[in-house]
Amino acid sequence: MAMGVPRVILLCLFGAALCLTGSQGLQCYSFEHTYFGPFDLRAMKLPSISCPHECFEAILSLDTGYRAPVTLVRKGCWTGPPAGQTQSNPDALPPDYSVVRGCTTDKCNAHLMTHDALPNLSQAPDPPTLSGAECYACIGVHQDDCAISKSRRVQCHQDQTACFQGNGRMTVGNFSVPVYIRTCHRPSCTTEGTTSPWTAIDLQGSCCEGHLCNRKSMIQPFNSALATTPPRAVQVLALLLPVLLLVGLS
Repeated sequence: MAMGVPRVILLCLFGAALCLTGSQGLQCYSFEHTYFGPFDLRAMKLPSISCPHECFEAILSLDTGYRAPVTLVRKGCWTGPPAGQTQSNPDALPPDYSVVRGCTTDKCNAHLMTHDALPNLSQAPDPPTLSGAECYACIGVHQDDCAISKSRRVQCHQDQTACFQGNGRMTVGNFSVPVYIRTCHRPSCTTEGTTSPWTAIDLQGSCCEGHLCNRKSMIQPFNSALATTPPRAVQVLALLLPVLLLVGLS
């Protein structure tokens, strides 16, 4: 019976330390949602949570390039590395964009609140020349969102002479949503999404040439490595807890 006392005391102290850390942490807004058009959070009463170090907010958006976006908005505790670099390929399609912001004061993650934080990802060429190709265009988070019956027929811009269809994931930290898309593309078929240490837009798919050729059935999206990795705080806690229990038993 005496052997169990140190472990009980240790667990109680460990729990108290976690509670104390939470009570002394920053107050940060907590929110996550997927939008399929313009959004405005300014009139919403967002919930808040206690964070140990920093707050963060992020927006990821993927667009067909023909006025059909999927936008992922997330706010919460900062769990990633303190610094890093966003990587993107300006020649890649479909067009996408991501922005991440961290801050260190109470409820400071309230800057990215409207669709105005995003650039125009469906900007028509000037002059508005067409390539002559016609493709199906759609985007969504369910396979059925991109059924042919729900897809639009679009006249492709400029050098976009191929059609594309694919799927993937949009990820912020450990929060991820699938995405399905059909649209116009260039013959190079480059689909490198914007990535950073905190976010990823991963796509896989194929291009074809021919009238409305991107009409195949959609497949399930693959898992993003970023999405399957738990936050650093959870990893550290999972590693420390067995060690602390062993110390308590000794």
